[in-house]
Amino acid sequence: MPRTTQKPVFNPAGTEQSNSNSSLVSVAPSLPYYVEVRTSSLKNFLQKFYDFADKDAIQAWLEARQRTGFYFEINQHLHLAFADQRDGKGSEYWWFIYYNNTERKRIFQNIRFEEHLVRTRLINNQIKEQLTWNGLTLRSETEKKIATALYSRDIIFFANVNGFMSVNGLAITNQDNRLREKAEVDFLVFHNQKCMILEVDGDHHNAGSQRGWDYKRDRVFLRQGITTVRFPSGQCYHNTSAVIDEFLTLFN
Repeated sequence: MPRTTQKPVFNPAGTEQSNSNSSLVSVAPSLPYYVEVRTSSLKNFLQKFYDFADKDAIQAWLEARQRTGFYFEINQHLHLAFADQRDGKGSEYWWFIYYNNTERKRIFQNIRFEEHLVRTRLINNQIKEQLTWNGLTLRSETEKKIATALYSRDIIFFANVNGFMSVNGLAITNQDNRLREKAEVDFLVFHNQKCMILEVDGDHHNAGSQRGWDYKRDRVFLRQGITTVRFPSGQCYHNTSAVIDEFLTLFN
């Protein structure tokens, strides 16, 4: 009988996190940079990194990990995470490669990319980590609890949305006479054919400058008929279900 040739299996060195859709994955501040790559580019990179010849085996390994929550620590300087299929059905999947200065040269040499800084925030001189949950970028376990509660109720929502708001022609709100300002909302929620903003307010929102900015931003959104509802972070964490119940009643 003819011999059956055993196909190569890609079994890379590293630590795969057992992350489910409900888990948070920290990607900052230990790894300050990231790039976004398609599967084809990632296969080429992994082939060179691990000196592994069989691309089909690498493809099979990646296909088994095309899911939200996949996070792989190649080493302490280089991590890999699944991103999404942003270009539509049938298109290549996207991945995040997180790295620091130790692996930066290798990334530059092997991948065509646009480098990004991992976003962090300094609040009361403490770094607030960027976290990913279920494909979304969150900032805390509290936001995760809010996101999970909205998700479990089949509510349409977007988390930590960045954009620009028009402040042109607002005498008090826009004393600098600017045309627009950048803004970020914690949760943009759609329910009963309406849209409202849910804000999880930590202690830093009590600071004078932050409070003034919050008031200003809320007025600008209200001008467009979008109401902002704010809850203290402690209530959001300890009484999440009650917060969501009260918030959803306001849509009526």
